[in-house]
Amino acid sequence: MRFVALSLLFAILLTIPAVNAKKIDGGKISIQTIYNTVTQGEKDWYCKYIKNPAFTLCLVWNNPSNSLTLTVYSPDGNWATFTYSSDGSIDGKIVITIYDATSGRWFFEVYGDKVNGKQPYSFTIT
Repeated sequence: MRFVALSLLFAILLTIPAVNAKKIDGGKISIQTIYNTVTQGEKDWYCKYIKNPAFTLCLVWNNPSNSLTLTVYSPDGNWATFTYSSDGSIDGKIVITIYDATSGRWFFEVYGDKVNGKQPYSFTIT
């Protein structure tokens, strides 16, 4: 999968306080799931060191009336934002596989795009 390049990515990443990006265990990819909640306009940040050339991201909130987005930032300065319909269906989840992944620290942003109240979600990296 190709990402859209952004020249200011590193400046943006430098503005993310380390305490705000929750670190997901480093090293080899294994099934790793995080459970959290998000409200309207809230951003939850996660980071993970990835060595594998391919991995799958699954963001599930099971409430299609609410809308979350997932933005993925690669270590080489590329990024892409995925919405509830990026995987071809509107069902309260985003499932994306990244191929030809660069080894290094990846950042993931879960954003409450259109949320009524507090929306529970799970975020899995395999």
